[in-house]
Amino acid sequence: MPQQLNIFAQQPDDDDDDDDLYFEPREQVTRPRLAAAPTIQTPQPPATVLLEPKPKPRRYPVAYGSHPHKAAQDIAEAVVDAWHRNHGGGQMNIPVGVIAALSLWPLKGPDAPLQADYILGLEARDLVQLLRECWAYWWMRRPDLVHRAAPIARWTEEDLSDHQLTCIKAVARAAITNGLLTLTGSSDPGDLTEFDLMSWVITGLRHGADRKWLGEFHTPPEVCDLMARVQLGDCSDVGPGFSVLEPAAGTGGMIRAMAQTMREHRIDPATCRWHLVELDPIAAAGAAVNMMLWGMGMRTTVWCGNSLAPVDTAVLAHEEKVELFELRDRMQAGMAMAYAVGKAERLIAGAVAQKAA
Repeated sequence: MPQQLNIFAQQPDDDDDDDDLYFEPREQVTRPRLAAAPTIQTPQPPATVLLEPKPKPRRYPVAYGSHPHKAAQDIAEAVVDAWHRNHGGGQMNIPVGVIAALSLWPLKGPDAPLQADYILGLEARDLVQLLRECWAYWWMRRPDLVHRAAPIARWTEEDLSDHQLTCIKAVARAAITNGLLTLTGSSDPGDLTEFDLMSWVITGLRHGADRKWLGEFHTPPEVCDLMARVQLGDCSDVGPGFSVLEPAAGTGGMIRAMAQTMREHRIDPATCRWHLVELDPIAAAGAAVNMMLWGMGMRTTVWCGNSLAPVDTAVLAHEEKVELFELRDRMQAGMAMAYAVGKAERLIAGAVAQKAA
C-alpha cells in the first residue's frame, strides 16, 4: 500500500535535531503617518493707512482792500528790505530783473497765484534757470523789448556766487509772499495797467544821490492819472494810428495812465503808436518790461538815449526793431532746420537698424 505524505508531520533535518522549525519573523513595515490637513488662514483686510491730508496750495494774496498802487508799493518795499538785509550790494539790476521776470511769467489767469509753492520750492540755481527761460520766452515774441531789458536780464547767464544766489532767492520769496503773483497774475491787460511795480522797485533800490544826479523822480500814479485825463479828455481824438511820444519816459508811468484812460473809453492801446525815450538803462529796461506786461502792442518802441540829441530816436528804434526781428526769424529757421535734420537722421538710423536685424 502506498505511503501517504503527511504535510503536517514534522520533517527531520540533516542533523536529526528535534528542535522546532525556526521561522523568521515578518519584517515590520512602518507606514507613514498622514500629515494633518493644513489650516487655511482667512485673509485679513489690510490695515487702513491714514494719509496726511495734502496741503492746499498757497496763493499769497495782496493785503485785503489794498489798491493796486499800494500793493505794488508794499511788494517793492519788501523786495528792497530783503535785498539789503541779505547784503545784496549795489547790483540793483539783479533784484530788478528778478521782479521783472516773475511779473512777466507767462502763465496768467485765476490759477496764476497757485505757482507760488512751486517757485518757492526751487533751489536758487533752478530759480535762476526759470527766470532765464522766462526771458527766452519773451525774446521769441518781442526781441526788441527784451533787448532793451538786457541790463536787468543778462545776469541770468553769468556765473553767480553762492551769496548772490542767496540774495536772489530772498528777493523772490519776499515778492511772492507779499502777493506778486496775485498782483501780476491777471490775464486782462486792463488790470495790469493799474500799477507800475517796476517804478516802485527801481526807485526803492536807487540811491538818493543817484536819483538826484540822473534827475530821476517817481511821479505819483495819481498825478499821472490826472494828467492823462486832462490830455486825452474823452478820447474822441484817439483812434487807430494815434501816436504818443514820451521823451522822459522813466518806466512809463504816464504811458500807463494814458493806456488806462483809453481802456476806460473802450479803446485798445495796442492800436496806437507808442515811442518811449529814457536816458537811464535800468529805467529804460523797466519801461520795456512794462510795455510787455501792459499789453501795449506791436507798435511800441523803447529807446535808451538822450531825447535832446539831434537824432530821430523813433527812426533809430524802428530800424533796431526790424534788425532784431530778422535775427529772431533767422534763428527760428535755423532751429527748425536743425530739428528737421535731427529727425531725418533718427529715421535713417532706425531704418538701418531694422534692416540689419
